Amino acid sequence: MSVDLDTMVRQAVLEALHQRGWMDGNGRARPTATIQLEREAPTHVHGRQSGSDFCTHCGGCMEPAVYERRDRATPASLAEMTDRLDRFTELCWKTEPQDVRRLRQLSRPPMGQIPGIMYANFNLFWLGENLQTVRDEARAGTIPVDHLNEMLAAACLRSAVRLSKWHLLDVIVLLSDVVAFARKIGCRDGAEMKELIEHLLIAVDRVQCWVDRMIPWHHMDAQLELVP
Repeated sequence: MSVDLDTMVRQAVLEALHQRGWMDGNGRARPTATIQLEREAPTHVHGRQSGSDFCTHCGGCMEPAVYERRDRATPASLAEMTDRLDRFTELCWKTEPQDVRRLRQLSRPPMGQIPGIMYANFNLFWLGENLQTVRDEARAGTIPVDHLNEMLAAACLRSAVRLSKWHLLDVIVLLSDVVAFARKIGCRDGAEMKELIEHLLIAVDRVQCWVDRMIPWHHMDAQLELVP
């Protein structure tokens, strides 16, 4: 009996999003619950992989531990939120994250692995661009901070749903933290918004660096021709 890992993972992602309150029964996105990022070293627990705080049990299966971790409260302060972001950055800074290893196993016709990697790369890139737009507005001080909180939450939620197509599950959980914080607590002024976004940018951009390095840009440029 053959197992379609791609279908299995996609169903697991959709089920997890529904269980966490991300989507309703009709598949529409909505605010999410959040998951604990523990402080213990990821390499000291069975099933976890270096560079990731989430488990794949045996290192070969495609189901991450995000589905079995207990819910937690929304970050109660900006300091707690940035602490979670910094923890994520620490985990994926030196070693290829589990999200990227999972992405290496994803295949889409007609080009195999390349489409998922390219789309994931550009989804992360445009998330960064959207975050910088919100940060620039926070610096300018022309938009009320309540509106900036909504803009931040909307951008992160939209990107999380997009990234679920490429199985970047750790990033999805990280973005769910930001969505919950922005909607339930929120930054109090433009300076706090700027600080939050800069911590988030470092985390997201680091993952994008790992994804971007997989793309054989020089070979593509040398061997592919543009369609007339």
